[in-house]
Formats: sequence, C-alpha cells, structure tokens
Amino acid sequence: MKKLDATTLTADQQKFFNDALAFVASVDKDGNPQVGPKGSLTALDDKHLVWSEVTSSHLWENIKNGSKVAVVVADVPSHTSVRVVGSVTIHEGDDFAKEYAAKVGKPETAPAVVVEVEEIFA
Repeated sequence: MKKLDATTLTADQQKFFNDALAFVASVDKDGNPQVGPKGSLTALDDKHLVWSEVTSSHLWENIKNGSKVAVVVADVPSHTSVRVVGSVTIHEGDDFAKEYAAKVGKPETAPAVVVEVEEIFA
C-alpha cells in the first residue's frame, strides 16, 4: 500500500468501506496491537468512518484510552485494499449514537465510534 496525498475519501473508497468487512486496529498503552472486524462500519462522509460498538473488547478499551486506529478493507480477488488511519470520537447515549445504532440494527445503547480520516493508503 502506498500513502496517498489526501485526507478525503473518494466516492469509490466510501463505497468500498460501506460494502466490505472492515478490520480495525489499535494499540494499548504498552504498544500491544489489537485488531478485529467491525461489521457495522460505514463511511459517514468523505472525512469520517463510523461503527456501532457492541463488543466491549480490547479495541474498545484502547480507543477509550486515546489510541488512534487503523481501518482496512480488502477485496482479495482484485488485490485491492484501502487503509485509513485516524483519531476517534466516541458518542455514548447521544442522539447520534442512537440514530446510528438504529440504522445498522444495533442496540440503542451502543456507542458510535467516529474515525476522523487523517491518512489514506491504497
């Protein structure tokens, strides 16, 4: 993958994030990595990704403690992938979190995690 000179997702990249299973990586305070799938992840717009957090995993703990994330989607047959690196904003119990949870069929209490796109690799 090559770092792109952009921080804005193209329409094709947004569609890729909307259609493919995304994997999100973070690190804990000691630098230990954690990665897992996020089936509810979608492109919110050309500068943000979002998912509904329902697993309360190591990833969740890491982002609550300030970890940046890397999000990747890939299509194996075409050897195509896109990776985004960014900072997160957590929405818990607010209208945005409730509306997003309803949109993706998750419990109303599920936090919404928004990733601000800071780097794009493709």
